[in-house]
Amino acid sequence: MNNLNNNSFKFLSRTYASLHNVDKLEVQFLEWFVGFSDAESSFILHKVLDKKGDISKFSFMFTIELHIDDLSVLEFIKNKLKIGNLRTYKDKCIFTVSDKQGVYQLISIFDKFNLNTTKYLDYKNFKEAFLLYHERSSNVKIAESKELINKILGYKSNMNTKRSVIISPSIQEEYLSKINITKDWLLGFIEGDGSFFVSRTDIEPVFSIELSEEQYPMLVKIKEFLEDNLGFNKYSLFKLKSSSIISINKQKARLGKPTVILSIKNIFVLNNYLIPLLDSMEFISKKGCDFKDFKVICGAVYRGSHKLDEIRSLILKLSYNMNNYRLSTNKKSVEILSEQERNLIINAESVYEYLEDGRIMDKKTNKPLIHRNCIYEIRLSDEEILLVDTMKEALSKINVSFRTLKKLLDEEESVKLPNYEVKRIPIFTIKKI
Repeated sequence: MNNLNNNSFKFLSRTYASLHNVDKLEVQFLEWFVGFSDAESSFILHKVLDKKGDISKFSFMFTIELHIDDLSVLEFIKNKLKIGNLRTYKDKCIFTVSDKQGVYQLISIFDKFNLNTTKYLDYKNFKEAFLLYHERSSNVKIAESKELINKILGYKSNMNTKRSVIISPSIQEEYLSKINITKDWLLGFIEGDGSFFVSRTDIEPVFSIELSEEQYPMLVKIKEFLEDNLGFNKYSLFKLKSSSIISINKQKARLGKPTVILSIKNIFVLNNYLIPLLDSMEFISKKGCDFKDFKVICGAVYRGSHKLDEIRSLILKLSYNMNNYRLSTNKKSVEILSEQERNLIINAESVYEYLEDGRIMDKKTNKPLIHRNCIYEIRLSDEEILLVDTMKEALSKINVSFRTLKKLLDEEESVKLPNYEVKRIPIFTIKKI
């Protein structure tokens, strides 16, 4: 069976042209495409039977199936890669690559820019089976080689929904070591599996990614990427590390499998960090329309404009223009927000005033909000510095009453005591990327 296993030299020669084509494609697109594939694609291995019911050959297929409203996305991908076929069926559009040279090119892409979800494991089996099948010796006939058939079926039996939840330690280690989150990969993945929505009860914008439970390690990597690449200073990072502002929570199974959700609800992180990052890139899918609406809503909530009855009403109206409500197949009645109404939200007066120490004042009541955008720094006499989340924690370190410390901090930038200096430190302030 050496002819079945010794594929490396043949693979390199056969795929030289594919690698050359991949090098011509810009990295930015390829990383986006791999992220989008992580969210939306499938690797399919079919066995083809003859009239007797015996396996006569195998077919290999890569597919991305989307809602018909995102047909332009698949056209974009097809035109960029210059491979595959595109068809529509009812309210779906499907991009398929099934020819040998096209699959070789995909292998070249996914080997250079690896998948980050456990779809990587499906791809690995798909690739091994594909090479085993197409790089076999010319004198090896499929119908006559039970060993070849069984090897390929072995790969097939551990792909997609058939893949075992229990992964061997060595494969798990290999998979985790290959996870590499980049800005463009993340955009592609968000376009597939990300969600921008508004909790209508309290007008709370929420960004989330919900996946099957086995994707937990990858969501941890996304969280780490956001913490490391959104431009947080050391004070904001302290708050992030000591809180669940970027949270990852497991959901118990209802009808299907358990899921895990990464979510961000903090308006300061959303408005000042995540939105500028995503705004610096170009969405390809209709998810970009949801992002633009989300950006408008976040801006209004950050300014406190959502407290105004008229603006609150318009935000609620806009929320019913987002996500599935904007689909051409939506059967529910939708009242479209006009451009004039949209501009009213964008240009609405600010209800909040952000003070330099992180406090937020309500302009109408001239009182500070309970929710503060600050932490506390305690500088000790020996130059040791402590950071704490709340004034209550600060009080536990120093011998001063709550009322006294609050009064002094409200009046001065810092409070100097016999053995301490205490100050409020603003966090999550506007940061342009």
